[in-house]
Amino acid sequence: MYKTTCHCGNVEISVPELPHQLVQCNCSICRRYGSLWGHYTRATASVKYRPESVVAYVWGDRVIEFYHCADCGCVTHYEGVDKTPEERLSINFRLFSPMVYSDVPVRLFDGAETWQFIDD
Repeated sequence: MYKTTCHCGNVEISVPELPHQLVQCNCSICRRYGSLWGHYTRATASVKYRPESVVAYVWGDRVIEFYHCADCGCVTHYEGVDKTPEERLSINFRLFSPMVYSDVPVRLFDGAETWQFIDD
């Protein structure tokens, strides 16, 4: 089990194992966040917080919610608005120590234009 928090500790994240890859996306929001996404499902990863401790940002087609801590501002995760157990839950691995994920390959995803991986 791998655990981390946002900077102030209001949001606690647990994942059972490291992902096979991390994704760096160049879409308009991810490149501004500087995020590095590890993908799980809501059934396999855990994000715990008090409801008042996070703020969700929804834009565009309004199907994904990006969350950040209401106190320290760290971008913690994103998930779909449906919130089913099988649905993707993406964790911002920049919250973990770089030593934790240094051996996990990073793939570049073109979320700005083609919606394809760039490094194929």
